[in-house]
Amino acid sequence: MGLLSTTVKANTDINDEVLANNMLAMASAGASAYLAATLASTTPELRAMYASALNQVVAGHSALVELTTKRGWDKPYDPPIQQLTEAYQKAQTVIRDHR
Repeated sequence: MGLLSTTVKANTDINDEVLANNMLAMASAGASAYLAATLASTTPELRAMYASALNQVVAGHSALVELTTKRGWDKPYDPPIQQLTEAYQKAQTVIRDHR
């Protein structure tokens, strides 16, 4: 492992949950972009191409949501106050660890 990768690894706390959440965020951004492109398309062929890509991104996002729910990283059926409390506690941990 090179010096740069060793330094990055030593200063970065990345686990599967963090990666999955980042992938979900990127999939959401990608879906927004493909939806905008689909709606702005000037030809039916272009619209179909963008819509197909949008469907693939949505399917991937759905699979990731299923994974994060199955692993217990996201708990969509918990009461909202509990979800908010857990999100706040995670934020506190991040802030404390990065001071």
